[in-house]
Amino acid sequence: MKLLEDIKFIIDDEIFKKLSTCVKNASPYEACGLIFGEIIEKKVEHGFEYHYLGQRFECIESTNKSTVAFLIDNIEELNEIYKTAAEKYNKRLISIFHSHPAGSSPSGVDTDNMKHLNEFKLFKNLIWTIMSAGNNDLDGFIYFNKEFFQILVEINKE
Repeated sequence: MKLLEDIKFIIDDEIFKKLSTCVKNASPYEACGLIFGEIIEKKVEHGFEYHYLGQRFECIESTNKSTVAFLIDNIEELNEIYKTAAEKYNKRLISIFHSHPAGSSPSGVDTDNMKHLNEFKLFKNLIWTIMSAGNNDLDGFIYFNKEFFQILVEINKE
């Protein structure tokens, strides 16, 4: 998978620790959640970079207790989480997060879901962040212009 270098997913160490805790608590199943923040367009020498700044994380218990898939089907809970992020914190949804027991690359199911959800305005150009439960590696992916790309993930240490 090609690396798209002009998109970066940036979180601080505190959010990274929350992701790790979410994964640990869901073990041995896949963890999942939503990351809210903002997208900043930065002018650089070769054009523009887009920085997805993850500022809030909501760990959500997967409806599907599985080591190979996650499912969030509690619409009321999702609406409340989304509404709180937008109205109380003025943040937008920037990433769908989940874990894999080993590895942090998207599965075939993940790429199908990325492609499908990208058709809806709310989910267009979201970063899919995947953490390996084995070693807490975190990688990011985006479906953009009908292609899948890996994007840069940066964790700012305090």
